[in-house]
Amino acid sequence: MKICVLLPGKIKPKTLAPAQEEYAKRLKAFGVEVTEYRDEKISSRTPDQTKQAEAERIFKLLKEHDYLVACDERGTAIQTMRLAELLKASRQGGNPMAGRRRIVIVVGGALGLAESVRNKADVVWSLSSLVMAGGVARIVLLEGLYRAFTVVDGHPYHNE
Repeated sequence: MKICVLLPGKIKPKTLAPAQEEYAKRLKAFGVEVTEYRDEKISSRTPDQTKQAEAERIFKLLKEHDYLVACDERGTAIQTMRLAELLKASRQGGNPMAGRRRIVIVVGGALGLAESVRNKADVVWSLSSLVMAGGVARIVLLEGLYRAFTVVDGHPYHNE
């Protein structure tokens, strides 16, 4: 099963770009595609209008039968072993992946995700109980995905 990670705009601060590139390269071997979508600039619109405009961009990237994961600090804390179980289920076509073609994991822009994205999501994950800068959230997510894949494959990267 294909996995797509949707990230808003370009990583900031730029000093984090090499880490993102490294994990994106490692994840490519597992069939993970990392895509940056154009984020909305904060302007004279209300925060909700800005987030909804960004949500419309996200919805255009989704396909029928996607399993949508929204990353939001108000979500359920995701743990490495639970993520590994989900990835294993995606390889085997078991629940909750039955009938799904892709897992799409989306991170919101500077203002977070619109409620419409959270409501459409199959699951909402919290990467941390802390609110993180977007660049840091990206690295946490990508490293966590990589670690979970190594657990599934029995690679020694993850030390229990």
